Amino acid sequence: MKKVLLFFVLCVVALGASAQDTMTAILWDSDAKTNIRNKPSGAVVMTLSAENPYVLNLTTPQNGWWRVLDLWNAADDLDPTILANSDTGEYWIHYSVLVVSTRNYGGQELCLRDAPDEDAGVVFSFTQELMFRPIDIKGDWVKLKMDGSGIEGWIEAEWLCSNPLTNCC
Repeated sequence: MKKVLLFFVLCVVALGASAQDTMTAILWDSDAKTNIRNKPSGAVVMTLSAENPYVLNLTTPQNGWWRVLDLWNAADDLDPTILANSDTGEYWIHYSVLVVSTRNYGGQELCLRDAPDEDAGVVFSFTQELMFRPIDIKGDWVKLKMDGSGIEGWIEAEWLCSNPLTNCC
């Protein structure tokens, strides 16, 4: 009986650990090279060319850093780029070199909210397609920051696109 109970507890823990929030974003860096690090503010373990249209699968935001689960060059048939050289087994990138665009292609009014909830207060509303820096995620909501404006707020992830080569219709 103890073995069955232990097995059940381990399964529940494993399911909880794998149910982490994830999102995709586009590499958008003004520098020619972008560093991937082994931990937030850690050692550089890889360098990406900012000229390539990279898409990154991200999770676990921490103080402006995102953990990279995988990445690929969208112009190269979506073949994954091999993550390598990290002594921690983790790969991190700063939010300031990532973007997502909005999917309000028909001019829909979208709102950034002050909390990840449809009933939360509106911080900013807009009808044009915009690009934002992703800074956090909670379930189906992503917290975004607009460069140079100080505007930050939450939006449902379904309104975001991370395809650098086309829209997400």
